[in-house]
Amino acid sequence: MKLKSVSAIIPAAGNSGRMGTDKALLGFPGGINFANHLVNCYRRFAADPIVLVVNSQLDLSRLQAGPCLLVVNEHVERGRSWSIKIAIGKVPSGYSCFIQNVDNPFSEIALLEKLNSSLKDEAYMIPVCKGKGGHPVLLGSRIVDFIREMKDDTDFMDVLCQFERIEIPWPGEGILWNINTPAEYEQFIRKAQF
Repeated sequence: MKLKSVSAIIPAAGNSGRMGTDKALLGFPGGINFANHLVNCYRRFAADPIVLVVNSQLDLSRLQAGPCLLVVNEHVERGRSWSIKIAIGKVPSGYSCFIQNVDNPFSEIALLEKLNSSLKDEAYMIPVCKGKGGHPVLLGSRIVDFIREMKDDTDFMDVLCQFERIEIPWPGEGILWNINTPAEYEQFIRKAQF
């Protein structure tokens, strides 16, 4: 089900220093990697374009990502905000956009539909479980266009503070998963239900 024109950005360009390996290539049981899982989920939702942002060191032969636009962030030292900024350049004007970090691997169609059904052009939607904000974040089209037109490297979170935040209750704790270390990955594999 596709409602309004919606895109998705999956930032995966970090150096993964604490993890010791590219988080985009971390696997679910059964072998699919985080990046491919998220691309497939957004493809089933009919998001277009889907932009996957990677660093220049990533072994693309191991990526497995399905149809998506691949953008290489040559300046990973500029952080996630820069990855989002360069990816938004690939999103058409007037589109809303999901932002889903590759190390926040939970996503499902029901969640994307719920966020999209609450969409306002001048706001961003965030799923909330047990009082904590999770992922993905859905940006209204005016926020996407605002970021595209920015001339500096303003922090993504600082940009969001300028717009209305709409919290969408979600029952599953998967929206809170954030995999940064081998210990967190092991815990994720133990408790995640696939």
